[in-house]
Amino acid sequence: MANSLVWEILWVIAAIMTGGVMFGAWTGPHRSVSNLSRWAARMRILYIPAWLRARAADRWAFRGGLVSLVLLLAAAWLIPSELPSAAPPGVPSNVDTSRGSVAPETPGANRPATPQRPDRQIDADLKNAILVHVPKTRSVRIVVLKDDPEADQFSWQIDAFLRASGYTVVPRMFFAMAAGGQMPSGTSMYPDDKDPNIIVIRIGLNDRG
Repeated sequence: MANSLVWEILWVIAAIMTGGVMFGAWTGPHRSVSNLSRWAARMRILYIPAWLRARAADRWAFRGGLVSLVLLLAAAWLIPSELPSAAPPGVPSNVDTSRGSVAPETPGANRPATPQRPDRQIDADLKNAILVHVPKTRSVRIVVLKDDPEADQFSWQIDAFLRASGYTVVPRMFFAMAAGGQMPSGTSMYPDDKDPNIIVIRIGLNDRG
């Protein structure tokens, strides 16, 4: 049956009406007047035309109902369920709407760029945190995430600020996480486990939006 809710509703209504007329024409005492006219009288229809009262009206109504049912079934069979049409709004042009499949996409074509986080820049909040939590009586070691260019350039900004503020900066170190471990993100400060006179500033993954 055609893939349309309105069409399906109309088809069902027409089939029910046709079946009702056929049932009314067939059911009755088969007297001198038609069964349809007797049903019309029961439904309190005041005016019943002469052609409907005639006994032949039942035969014609039943035969017409059969023809109508055949036509309804033929319409439901012959009308296609889907018609090829232009892609609806929001569907990419490479979607074949007549088959419900997606055409192969050319590698690298029309692919949106992967959103990138903006590079970190040392700001007033980080500068103030260093001045408050890192005493100048202690040295500072910067520990940077290995093979991360963004973290590396950010570390040099912190290095420059430390030296300009009068801190002693010891040689930096790099770290990497083992497979399956959770990679640290952001910037953190804590005392060195091996040397209490050193404060570590660790720079992990970029977590800024």
